[in-house]
Amino acid sequence: MLQGALLGLGAFLAALARERQWAAAAGAGLVRAFTHLGATFIKVGQIASTRGDLLPPPLVRELARLQDDVPAFPFAEVEAIIASELGRPLEEIYAEFDPVPVAAASVAQVHRAVLREPRAAVAVKVRRPDILERIQLDRSILLLLARVAERIVPTFRLLSLEASVEQFCAAVEAQTHLRHEAENNAEFARNFADDEDIQFPRVHPGASSDAVLTMDFVEDVREADLEARGVDVTRVVMAGMRAICRMVFSHGFVHADVHPGNVRFRPPGSVVFLDLGLVGRLEDEDRVTTARLLFALATGDGATVARLFYDNAPYRGTRDYAAYERDICDFVASVQDKGLAHLQVTLEIGRIFDILRRHRIHARAHMTMVNLALMTAEGLGKRLAPQLSLTDEALPYLAEALGVPAPTRSAS
Repeated sequence: MLQGALLGLGAFLAALARERQWAAAAGAGLVRAFTHLGATFIKVGQIASTRGDLLPPPLVRELARLQDDVPAFPFAEVEAIIASELGRPLEEIYAEFDPVPVAAASVAQVHRAVLREPRAAVAVKVRRPDILERIQLDRSILLLLARVAERIVPTFRLLSLEASVEQFCAAVEAQTHLRHEAENNAEFARNFADDEDIQFPRVHPGASSDAVLTMDFVEDVREADLEARGVDVTRVVMAGMRAICRMVFSHGFVHADVHPGNVRFRPPGSVVFLDLGLVGRLEDEDRVTTARLLFALATGDGATVARLFYDNAPYRGTRDYAAYERDICDFVASVQDKGLAHLQVTLEIGRIFDILRRHRIHARAHMTMVNLALMTAEGLGKRLAPQLSLTDEALPYLAEALGVPAPTRSAS
């Protein structure tokens, strides 16, 4: 899966980067390559940049440039796109419009403006003019690389690498259609209407289309300024973890692009999620199976972990189920010995996939977006509040999804 690829990249670069300048050089090279290659590669770099606990710090700092630092396209093209999409010249729709973007990302760039009706400060997201063609090229390159990798390294087939890349590319392509983001925004707002600490910007449908999205401008606080601006760090991290857990285990509708450039904070302790184009959907069966897997892992039930992976695998080539189950049970026991408070979910998922590869059991491709969401949620916690455990925050939602009592939280 893509997460496995990212973790493998991190391990390689960590070994390479015994001298800090090597990691910085590798990061700078990746930023240049990903920026040149296109939106899908930039998205991979953005996800990797959230895991400072897994990758060398100089590499993370370089990759973090991909969160906002993507070259802008000319304002004349912005004007032309808005007029074509909304059927009126820009100045008839907006009383003010800053020609310099406040952010330029892989799929679109964002300008600050003021709507004429209703009078409101807004952020206007405008899709890059050539992005649809670039996404198709990115997809072709990544699928070719995945197929070659599966041929050269047979164990990659057990990761369902090609299927995972296909799913990820489809999600990135959907992100280019801004009408989807508007629909996603409305669905997320409904799902979290009962939680004042989890918020999403309001969309203005009359000034939005497939290539233009107008929404309330979110001033608020970036991650680097939390303490100076009076934000309760522990509260916002808990809100962020809670949001991801509810998305995965309660709603089956997941924001799969939660990097620091897409999150803002409001005092005293609210999280505002932006850039809602990249999402994952889980069918009820997959959502419950995922909850059962992680619940069994968290509660030390190794036999159930082994059985769920085996029963849901699209391919099973193991010759000795008892040996496979024993390896999984030993792994789960080692997790329990360390204590859930010290559990790093994404690292442990990587260890499970090592066992699956050894026993020739395929991984399900539907886990790609779940793993990416958990990866970024855990990254937020590790950066801001290392004392908090994603496992602890997830347990009540796992239990709710399964209709069982929530176990006692682990001691920190």
